[in-house]
Amino acid sequence: MLDDKRNTDQQDTDERPWRATRPLRLGTIPRLRPLVRASELADPRELYDELEREWGEVAPVELEPGVPAWLVMGQRLVYDIMRNEHVFATNPQLWSGHARGGLPRTSGLRPAFTSHQRMSANHADGALRQRLREPLDDAFEQLSEPLVAAKVRSFCNLLIDRFEDRGRADLMLEYASVVPFLVVADIIGFDPEDGQRLFDLTRRVAGGGTDAADAVHEVDRMLGDLVVLRREHPRRDLASSLVAHPGMREDVEVTHTLLTVAYSGNLTLTAWVAQTLLLTLTDARFSGRLHGGRIDLDSAMDEVLWRSTPTLHSLPRFARQDVVLDDKLVAAGDPVILAIHAANTDPRTTTGDPWDHVGSRAHVSFGTGPHACPAPRTARVVARIAVETLLRRLEAVLRIPAADVVWDRTLWIRQPTSIPVTFPVPVERAVPGDDMPVDKA
Repeated sequence: MLDDKRNTDQQDTDERPWRATRPLRLGTIPRLRPLVRASELADPRELYDELEREWGEVAPVELEPGVPAWLVMGQRLVYDIMRNEHVFATNPQLWSGHARGGLPRTSGLRPAFTSHQRMSANHADGALRQRLREPLDDAFEQLSEPLVAAKVRSFCNLLIDRFEDRGRADLMLEYASVVPFLVVADIIGFDPEDGQRLFDLTRRVAGGGTDAADAVHEVDRMLGDLVVLRREHPRRDLASSLVAHPGMREDVEVTHTLLTVAYSGNLTLTAWVAQTLLLTLTDARFSGRLHGGRIDLDSAMDEVLWRSTPTLHSLPRFARQDVVLDDKLVAAGDPVILAIHAANTDPRTTTGDPWDHVGSRAHVSFGTGPHACPAPRTARVVARIAVETLLRRLEAVLRIPAADVVWDRTLWIRQPTSIPVTFPVPVERAVPGDDMPVDKA
């Protein structure tokens, strides 16, 4: 038995030279794999398996050329880090890269690695996070779910009305990406025109392009103007609730909190709706169980969160102190990315049969701990109605092979770039009595 263990240890050492030595440091590793590759694959698990074979549950990756980070893929480790803001903070001011000159002006990572304090709960920790999070939780609690649901149905039907007579549509561009911005903009307090502008800007932020930082500044301006307006003319919307909350001490706190809602709400809802629709079009087992009534729509949507969660990777957390994870030395200031998709599909905690998850909401998609999603119920209402309305009104068929679906090339969100479909054009029903002969007497 001892010989067998020595042989196993020797094999691990041969495959991973850093094993059985002092912990590996992030800055000493050459030729890192770009993390964005995960979003381009038909199944991101392919990249995670490659990384785990080479490095284990924690692997070094590259976010942009010259910007390394630790990627955490094991479900238990992901849960532990989410719950421990005392060691892994969300405040990007802690990033050690600021001391080395930070990021170039053209970097798409600047919004996530800003050197300025963002006064919102998702970029704060401890007492500040708690103070900023309470008003957001209270504001969502005050939302009228029946009113939100009614508006979602109205928006969905209006959008379908625009293309149903055509017999074809791109469900990504014309539906899945439009419903969330209309709903989120309305919840925040914007009219549809400003909501469209907000949507375009948040997409630029998510894309991580060279203009991402400029887009953040423009969103700040729009939201700042809305905060001033709602202080003078309050309505029944999120902005008005936050402005009136005693926990919000300055307008900038309201502005940055609304930015979080606009960014996360638009992008994650879009991806959730899109992926659920795509799965019904490409997976016969999934579609058959859903349409056959063997699973309800809520369970089907949770299955999407298990299989291909909209939030591919978390925004970075930053180590407050040196800590060893899976034989890697995560130094103070190192960025840590949580692979949500990898955690949900972790072979150490799943059987490999996706249907084992039916009825379970133990996935990591909404997060856990102090930075968990503040509005999972509202998100579910919006996404469920969007999917339900389209499936009820259209018998859509994907126009391209499932293997030809192209995925957005982003670090954080997983969604298709396009969902081209065809469907029967609805036949107008004749008004009763129209076919009766007319009495000309």
